Amino acid sequence: MNIRVRNYHIDSYGHVNHARYLEFLEEARWAFFDRHGLSSLLENVHLVVALIDIRYRRAAVDGNELRILSHIKELTARHLHLMQTIELVHSGKTAVEAGITLMPVKAASGRSIRFPDNLLTSLEAFTT
Repeated sequence: MNIRVRNYHIDSYGHVNHARYLEFLEEARWAFFDRHGLSSLLENVHLVVALIDIRYRRAAVDGNELRILSHIKELTARHLHLMQTIELVHSGKTAVEAGITLMPVKAASGRSIRFPDNLLTSLEAFTT
């Protein structure tokens, strides 16, 4: 997924604010699920962020185009570990690297659950 940096993404230091990158990563995660037909399997399941490990490598500024790459690194019955990279399109250099751990939660109760079998099977097809 690509995102163009707009002036409202910029903080007083003249680059994308660290919190904005979290929004970019979240948008890319949902795009990943949509693109692979997984969103429809989340009707009664919320994917909750349990852990984020994020490394800021280079600043992005107004007008930069960013490419966000997402892939599933590890999958268990109760956790999904997703790796995401934000690249500066003009240089191909990495701006951000992030590891995100998601866990399934039952929408009705808010309690942690195992991935439903159909969702787990579908996610396994994308595990590297």
